[in-house]
Amino acid sequence: MARSYSARAKKVKAEVEGAEEIIKILKEMGQNAENVLLQAAEAGGKIALDDAKRRCPVRTGKLRNSLQLEVGKSTPYKADVRVKPGKEEYYGTFVELGTENQAAQPFMRPAVDENKEKISEKVTTELSRAVGKAR
Repeated sequence: MARSYSARAKKVKAEVEGAEEIIKILKEMGQNAENVLLQAAEAGGKIALDDAKRRCPVRTGKLRNSLQLEVGKSTPYKADVRVKPGKEEYYGTFVELGTENQAAQPFMRPAVDENKEKISEKVTTELSRAVGKAR
């Protein structure tokens, strides 16, 4: 049975062990907290990026080579990092989701879905390391 995917972005929310203590320390860090959180999110996002590149169907290699992390809005409590193809490789959506004439070849969604635990662990590790250095 083929798996169906929607075009909606897949979000991964990392569960952080000792979150209350880390949040307290991040609040004390002020503006630096945003940088710490963003670095942790990027480290987690790199796991999804690397796996998406590994899974990406290759005809010319342009789509795979264009995949990158895009940093969105961040606050001291939230960081937005996405895996996206380059602007010229807009057809990545058609490869991922399929079209009327082309079967879907999902590579980005599975890269996130199958790595949620690794991503969460990486974010936790990076936050814990940064918070430990801040003390």
